[in-house]
Amino acid sequence: MILRICDNGREQIVPASPERVEQVFAPEAPIADGTEITLAEGDGWLTALAVGTPGEPGEFLLSGAIGETATVSGQAGRSDALSRFREFLARGQR
Repeated sequence: MILRICDNGREQIVPASPERVEQVFAPEAPIADGTEITLAEGDGWLTALAVGTPGEPGEFLLSGAIGETATVSGQAGRSDALSRFREFLARGQR
């Protein structure tokens, strides 16, 4: 599974790990508007796009799918986005 972070034209692709996901979504971690954070493995992916004010309920726009089936879509706060990323990561580690 990979973790891709695209921030202001800079792209970073690293192996995904629970620790790295926690760091990315930590309350004190700066996430600029427009930053895209994606977990992907095989035909499944989950993306959080920073679109709102940090700490607000609509901080991220989440989308994801497994194959052609959408699994998530909508706005989320940082803690909800982190929860979704944890679930996706855990599913991939089974």
